[in-house]
Amino acid sequence: MQHVGKLICSNLGARMDSEPKHWRILADVLYDLGTGLEVLSPLCPHLFLEVAGLGNFAKGMAVVAARATRLPIYSSFAKEGNLSDLFAKGEAISTLFNVLGPGVGIQLASTVCSSMQGKPFPKVADV
Repeated sequence: MQHVGKLICSNLGARMDSEPKHWRILADVLYDLGTGLEVLSPLCPHLFLEVAGLGNFAKGMAVVAARATRLPIYSSFAKEGNLSDLFAKGEAISTLFNVLGPGVGIQLASTVCSSMQGKPFPKVADV
């Protein structure tokens, strides 16, 4: 589904040059929506594939829109001759958060889940 989203969004590439900030914000919202759908998909097992697939589709579109708008946005911030430096710093920050984010998530999950282990779910009558 992610590849289908990428193909559909790639047809909109020419429109992204005129308003890169608008498309970048849309890409962030789509990515967050897709991630949320993927996280919530186990909560509805009878629709798991549909919900997870829709989330993956949204993330595919978001990736194309984010990558297509990256260079115009970096170009708007560039001074004379520093576009490569600006791009390298942006990629370094992105990589840093892509590495730190899962680590923080794992740490939070291990902290929260370790305190919940062995506790039974409350019954409806107990609540």
